[in-house]
Amino acid sequence: MGQAAGTRGAQLEERYFRQKVKLGEGSFGTVWRAVDRQSGDTVAIKQLDKASMPRRGVTPQHVKQEIALMQVCRHENILQLLDKFEDEAYMYLALEYCDGGDFGDKIREQGLGLSEREAADWVRQMCQAVCVLHTQGICHRDIKPDNFMVHKRTNLKLADFGLATVIPEKQLLPGACGTPAFNAPEQYWRSVSGGYSFPVDMWAVGVSMYMVMFGGKHPFMDDDQHLDKKALLQGKLDFRDRSSATGFLGFEGVGGMGLRFSEEARQLCRCLVEPDPHRRLPAQQAVCTPWLRSSSAPRRAATSVAPVHARSESKQQQAPQPSRAATPQQLRRGTSRRTSTPVQRMVSVPTPARHS
Repeated sequence: MGQAAGTRGAQLEERYFRQKVKLGEGSFGTVWRAVDRQSGDTVAIKQLDKASMPRRGVTPQHVKQEIALMQVCRHENILQLLDKFEDEAYMYLALEYCDGGDFGDKIREQGLGLSEREAADWVRQMCQAVCVLHTQGICHRDIKPDNFMVHKRTNLKLADFGLATVIPEKQLLPGACGTPAFNAPEQYWRSVSGGYSFPVDMWAVGVSMYMVMFGGKHPFMDDDQHLDKKALLQGKLDFRDRSSATGFLGFEGVGGMGLRFSEEARQLCRCLVEPDPHRRLPAQQAVCTPWLRSSSAPRRAATSVAPVHARSESKQQQAPQPSRAATPQQLRRGTSRRTSTPVQRMVSVPTPARHS
């Protein structure tokens, strides 16, 4: 076993030339830039230290699950796994190289100068990536701008499947998971809701959409980066454009003056940042909304290959209107967004600690 692993590690060096350029570093891994010796293409090599994994609550099996889920999700808005290698000390993932860095930095750099058409294109790509996962029965559980990579200036790719998991039909997940600032209300109220499912990803897309609209500003965090949990649980969004005179004064003008972006954009954001998971807009409906379909880039079908397991296709429904704060009774009626059948059982899934 050790000899085979060592052989695979040697194959990495035969296939890829690792440059002395560090793209990123996490709690137990480092990402390096490399060149494919055969094609000349630039790639990213994610080097994971096996010895550090147990201290972070992660096992090689967790990494193998991450690899398996990435392999079944083939789409231009999902970071592609090109190859995998292993030796005695490390596991290596050869990934697509994204020259634009992470999306969180991108939207902070652009600030409020982003046009509405550009914003719609970014949001559409986020929704398409999540739609692919949900069609495969996969919940990402850590959607946020920092987990999207930018490629060739305008193409988004969802990365970091470390917390992703398959959710069986009619089941909920019980454990705490993900980044608290992007967690949905049902993840905070698990004792009431009974758990959570696919809608948590779309809540996080909605929070990310707001950040795209407002140059990286989080809807529920103040300037000192303190989370307003009450506002989060109520889904309270402030669309006032502080860069305009009307918005700066703290009130809306006639016809929506002083508000950021169009009513169509704000309505979509409200339908995603919807406290009631049953009324929250699912990915398949979100990608079909007029505001996203009218974005500058050509529409791409959110499809992938080889489903993880068989499933029945659900009919599309009219987009729900946001209801704001969800009641404990609403949260208690947990549903899976792949079907309209009420959830009856809870499934326990091992949750590794966050890692890079």
